[in-house]
Amino acid sequence: MDKKQKISKRGYKKDSLTGFTLLEMIVAIGVFSIAVLIAVSSFLSLQSSEKKIQSSVNIQNNLRFALEIMAKDIRTGESYHCGADSGVQPLDCPSGASSLTFKNTLGQTVIYRKINSSIQKSSDGGVVFQPLTSSDITVDDLTFYVVGAPSNENLQPRVLITLKASSLVGASINEFNLETSVSQRKPAP
Repeated sequence: MDKKQKISKRGYKKDSLTGFTLLEMIVAIGVFSIAVLIAVSSFLSLQSSEKKIQSSVNIQNNLRFALEIMAKDIRTGESYHCGADSGVQPLDCPSGASSLTFKNTLGQTVIYRKINSSIQKSSDGGVVFQPLTSSDITVDDLTFYVVGAPSNENLQPRVLITLKASSLVGASINEFNLETSVSQRKPAP
């Protein structure tokens, strides 16, 4: 007779190397289920965090793009003044304003302003405004500071732009503060 087989009291052959008991299987499945649950929840948490980070990066890129458009136009423009009045002569505004008007290289009157929680641009003197920022961004503050705009001061005109914006990303609000300084490329007279 084989060593692996034994004969029971009733005469049946029985393997001495039996399989798992029902209790052992339940415990093994329970431990495996807990491990899978932890792994899946970690994966879902990482995926959610990645979506929030990607959304935040997209918002920052949109704000930087808007600032870059403004800086490019301002850098090559002239006759800067704060306010949306297209008939005003160049004027400094060291205390800041929420809009800026100037002439671009094509001679068009350009106006940048914050209205309805977005940054808007007009290239036709204020008749039609186009948004520069996405609708999921709330622009809380946009301020332009102009120094050296009047030509009689012999200063190179400079414009400082400060921007505060926020956006809802997931369940949290992200706030962004950006600032750039732009000086005119044209030499002072």
